[in-house]
Amino acid sequence: MLGPLADDPGVSDLLDHCELGSQWQPALARRQVQAPQAGAALNRLAGKEDPLWPESTEFVAGAIRAMALLPAEEAVPLLVRLATQESGLTTWSTPLARAAVRALGTVPGELAPPALHRLASEAPLAAVRKAAYAELKRRLHTLSDAPEWSVDTFGLDRDSRRRIQLGPDHVAVVRVEAGGRVKVGYHESRGRASGDGRALAGKPTAATVDQGALGEVTELAAKLRTAVRAARTRLESAQKEHREIPTDDWIEHYITHPVTGPLARTLLWELHDGDDWRPGLPRLVEDRWCLVTPDSERRVPVEGDLLRVATPMRLPVPQARSWARLMAKSKAEPVLKQIL
Repeated sequence: MLGPLADDPGVSDLLDHCELGSQWQPALARRQVQAPQAGAALNRLAGKEDPLWPESTEFVAGAIRAMALLPAEEAVPLLVRLATQESGLTTWSTPLARAAVRALGTVPGELAPPALHRLASEAPLAAVRKAAYAELKRRLHTLSDAPEWSVDTFGLDRDSRRRIQLGPDHVAVVRVEAGGRVKVGYHESRGRASGDGRALAGKPTAATVDQGALGEVTELAAKLRTAVRAARTRLESAQKEHREIPTDDWIEHYITHPVTGPLARTLLWELHDGDDWRPGLPRLVEDRWCLVTPDSERRVPVEGDLLRVATPMRLPVPQARSWARLMAKSKAEPVLKQIL
């Protein structure tokens, strides 16, 4: 697996140490990874494509800990590869992929937080996304310490739509629908600056269609699906952690955001009121965002108020039905479980 590197005394000592499991000695490992060939050996291990046998779990866990002790510019790409299960060391094990995320969170310097953010947004496995999100929060004093954490709007308008001209006669409309589904529609543009013409059944094939613009549409849709998946993960984490969100942040970053909003508006939120938290469904009424209830009560958050995603509630049947009717009337299909 390592070729001549396996015969290097420093590498051999490090590999033996990786198999110690609970007897791992951090101080000794730090000295061992400084061996001239240690970094090359760990790179070779991470590049392995064939999966190891499950009985190698302790060894892989040790190798992950060792990689985290390398210089950040070496450690970060190796641990990201393992976290995304692109290496044979972790391709068969979600727990080891999560271990790589936790190890990444221990790498000092400025390279780890952006890598954790990308994993929290883009990792295929939900378990890895959640682990990366948790490490990012633990690593930073606030999420705003990571400038890249702000969710891109991707040029979407307030209705979560973006029109891309495909040539003189056709236009594509990419949109995020309620619940987070990303849809792409194609229309005849008829040369108008706004509005959509006759809808087409599929991609236009006319000679005037700009193929580069078509590629832009495909790329945008893919990025939006990734962003929506990340937004759902953040909402789920906010629910589990009972995260309290100030009104201004709730409106800007959750309810009206063109990517997060179509998901956030499907959920019941709770408004802090004295010693209680009062639930409601977000709705824009008379140009103000408020929480509405089945009995038509409006709860309007003001500056200084706090809101949070409602946690799963087991309600009496009549109450559960009332909330279900309200959500059906509002065409809100919750992206998270709330009414049991």
